[in-house]
Parts: sequence; C-alpha cells; structure tokens
Amino acid sequence: MTNTETKLPFMVSALVAVGAWLSCLIGILLMGWPSFLRAGVWILLLAVVWTYAAGRTRGVAGAFWTQAALAFSLCGKGMVIFGLVMLWHLSAGQAFWLVLGITLAGYPVFTQKIDRAVMSFASAMALLIWVFQARTVTWPWLESFSVLLFVGAYLLFFVPGEKVRPVAWGLLPACLAAFGLAWMGGNVATLPFNTLFLALCLCGVYAWRAGKDFNVWLAVLMVVLAYLTNVGTVMGGALLALAFSRNRLSLKIAGVAVFALSLVWLYYHMHTTLLVKSFYLWVAGIILLSVYAWQRRRGAYAR
Repeated sequence: MTNTETKLPFMVSALVAVGAWLSCLIGILLMGWPSFLRAGVWILLLAVVWTYAAGRTRGVAGAFWTQAALAFSLCGKGMVIFGLVMLWHLSAGQAFWLVLGITLAGYPVFTQKIDRAVMSFASAMALLIWVFQARTVTWPWLESFSVLLFVGAYLLFFVPGEKVRPVAWGLLPACLAAFGLAWMGGNVATLPFNTLFLALCLCGVYAWRAGKDFNVWLAVLMVVLAYLTNVGTVMGGALLALAFSRNRLSLKIAGVAVFALSLVWLYYHMHTTLLVKSFYLWVAGIILLSVYAWQRRRGAYAR
C-alpha cells in the first residue's frame, strides 16, 4: 500500500477476510471432493495467481486477493501433504521431510507472514511427532526438545530484516506445545539441566547484545531464578525482556501468557505446604523489586 492510500477500516478488512475465506473454502471443498492430491495441486497454482493479483491491486480488492491467496495456499499445501501421505503410506519421518520440503519450496513464492509462520509451525510439529513416535525419547526429554526450539526461535528474533521472523513465530507455539506435552505426561521439572541450559543460552544472548554493559551479577541472578523455577517461567521472562526491548505488543502478550500459566502450574504442582509456597513467592517478589529498583537507580545515574 502506498503512502497516499489510506488503510482500510478494521470492520471492512474483517468482512473482506471472512468473505474471501468462505468463498475460497467452498470452492476448495467442491474441487477437493474427487481427489485431495489433484485438487491440492490446482489449488496451489491458483494460490500463486491470487498472490500475484494481491501484489498488483490495492484497497478492498487487494485485501480480498490477499486473503484468498492465504486460504488457497494453506489449504492446498495441506491437501497435497495429506494426499501424498495417504498415497505413498509415508511414515512419520518421511512425512516430516515432505512437510519441510514443501515449506522450503513455498517460502520464496508465498510471502505472507502468516503463511510462512503456519508452515514453519507445521514442520516443527511434524518433527515432534516423528521424534515422539520413534520411541527414542520419553516425556521428560520432550522438555529438552522444546528448549532447543525456543533457543532457535529466540535467536531468529535478532536476525536483521523480516524474512526469517515468521519462522520464529512458527517455532514458538511448537516449542510450547512440546513443553505442554511434557507436562501432560507428568513431567514437572524432572530434568533440572533444561532450565540451566536455557538460562545459560539466554545469558549468552544477553552478553552478546549488551557488549560492554554486560553485568555479571544480573547474569548470575538469571541462572539462580531459572534454577528455582521451571522452563516455562524462564521462557515467559525471556519473551517479556525481548518484548519490552523491542516494544512489541504481540511479544508482550505471549510473554505474559506463558509466564503466568507456567507460574500458576509451578505453584499448584509444588509438593510442599502453603507456607513454603508463600515463602517462595515472597522471595521472588523481593528479588524482582530489588532488580527493578536497581535498574531505576542505574538509569537515574546515567541521566
């Protein structure tokens, strides 16, 4: 959209999106009834055409073609993947490579951020299913898998430009899904080195970004707090730190949600008395308020 054009009102954009998705889904259902694979290929070709049309038009028409391209792209990829898996009777590992190949092949063609993020999420979840079905990991090790995904997504947020940012947004819910599965299996902080590894990685990122302003005591405090809590609270705190440094509302919402849910889960699954739980919360509050006061004092001295 050029600078001389005004942005569409929210309700107009919402109505255009709903109309585009409904019309495209009805067309997809009619086309995909005889053969998922054949229809998926044609739908992907139409998605390429709609993507080109979206780039050439503006206003309501441009918004309609953008949503149509997104609907056709995601549904077409899903139908192709499902059709090939059913046709060739692919295993979980082979399905992962198929999803990853389609994601990489379509990344430069379909440039919408939501499309790239959804396909990145699908690739990560296919990998998770493959690893879990291989019986090479147990429930606690899924937490390690989620930590590796989170570290990868966190580092991608620091890559300049917007090309790889959708990959980071796709990996975040995948790592949280793996973390949730680990907890559903009864794993609550059963692998303490996961929190330490995540804290050390975040300390490395902090040292890399801070440069000469790196504070050793703050890094030590991060490691201590990570050891006393769990992986989820560390992830939420890291997202909040990144959100406030970048002033991104979406990251703030994700960080608050992950941090709050993980803290509530940790509180209700501590096998101890209410008095000890209250002591933990009291100590955590004092530490956080002390860090906040120290930061304000340091900022006042800097000014």
